Formats: sequence, C-alpha cells, structure tokens
Amino acid sequence: MTGNSFGALDQFTVDENTYDIFRLDRVEGSSRLPYSLKVLLENLLRNEDGHLVTAEQIQALATWARTHSPARRSSSPRPGC
Repeated sequence: MTGNSFGALDQFTVDENTYDIFRLDRVEGSSRLPYSLKVLLENLLRNEDGHLVTAEQIQALATWARTHSPARRSSSPRPGC
C-alpha cells in the first residue's frame, strides 16, 4: 500500500490502458536532483509505506542537492582495496 504523502500518484492513459505513475514534480526540490537520484526518488515514492520508506526519507532525498556540495562530500568506502 502506498502512502502517497506528496500526492505524487497520478494516472496516465494510453489508448484504453491506464497506468499509475509517480510525478516527481510533486515533491519540492526534486527538479534540482541529478537524473540518478531522480530514479531513486521515484522508487521511494512508489514504495512509500510509512514504515520502511517514510515521507521524511523522501523529503531528505529531494533536498539532498541543496544540503550537499562537492566541498562537503565524504569519500565512499572501498571494500577490497
């Protein structure tokens, strides 16, 4: 069951078929995200359930671009190096 806290769930109709889609533009800050993070954002919206994926997690990802700059980036762990 989807939480749909941001009202992102919408429908798209092609011919006689209707599909559920999740509109990223309904989440404030999503337009500034790089494409790779938009893919992750869509996944979070699709799986929001209030327990494993919460509205706070979705908002945190949407505001990531504003709160992280290249100067503040930390290095990623590199297992096996």
